[in-house]
Amino acid sequence: MPELPEVENTRRYLIEAGLPSSSFQGANITWAKAVRTPPLEDFVLGLLGATVREVDRRGKYLLLQLSKEEGPDGETQPATLILHLGMTGGLRVQASEQAPHPLVRHTFHLQGGRELRFIDGRKFGKLWLTSDPDQVLPSLGPDPLGEGFTVDALAETLGRRNAPVKAMLLEQAIVAGMGNLYADESLYLSGINPTQRASSLSAPDIERLRNSIVAAFSASLARYDQARQAQWPDPPMGLETWSVPRKSGAPCPLCGAKIVGIRVRARGTYYCPGCQPP
Repeated sequence: MPELPEVENTRRYLIEAGLPSSSFQGANITWAKAVRTPPLEDFVLGLLGATVREVDRRGKYLLLQLSKEEGPDGETQPATLILHLGMTGGLRVQASEQAPHPLVRHTFHLQGGRELRFIDGRKFGKLWLTSDPDQVLPSLGPDPLGEGFTVDALAETLGRRNAPVKAMLLEQAIVAGMGNLYADESLYLSGINPTQRASSLSAPDIERLRNSIVAAFSASLARYDQARQAQWPDPPMGLETWSVPRKSGAPCPLCGAKIVGIRVRARGTYYCPGCQPP
């Protein structure tokens, strides 16, 4: 499932592909259930003629900030197209004459003969068009790439919870953009066992965890930046950028102990018993 690095990589790709300043000339939505609000017809009509001003991200959500002239006085109306990539989704900006990926579900026609194509094999992607993103998005915690993601902020949220720290990291209200893979990676880098109760973490534990989260995401994004540069115009949408092996019995790269696979709150979890003792 796309996590913060994959979504941020997509945001940077869209900017580098020249999506800002592009205008929508139409949309072909082949899986109507993907559109959450407004109704499908209003969604398509609302996009028509709108221009992308900025490409932003909140957690795992992409936000295309739009402007559209409406009315005889030419007043500009702001709106936001929100996209969630689901389990396996990805986006491409391509010439309309270029053959599309076979799993393109939605095509947004842009001026100048280009298209924004939403690849979504499992049909879990979601779309919203709204004038107020806060009415659509769930409660999100601080972004690990932003200034608000501090040791104190993480300590405040984790200190009140007795659930396993791995489960807490997956709550978007605690760490926006965190997913299963990078929760394991962050805990591995910090030497914290995923089953440890969040409230039992010491101040040094939380500081190591916060720094490891930032390090895990930063290292992943550096690899994505390199891949976009090396493989443009069709860079990979997903890379294996974590260091903890996701296979029971595999040797730990740091100490050689065998990796253990368990389930924490029904989520597959991998850790090293040598580096992350109970």
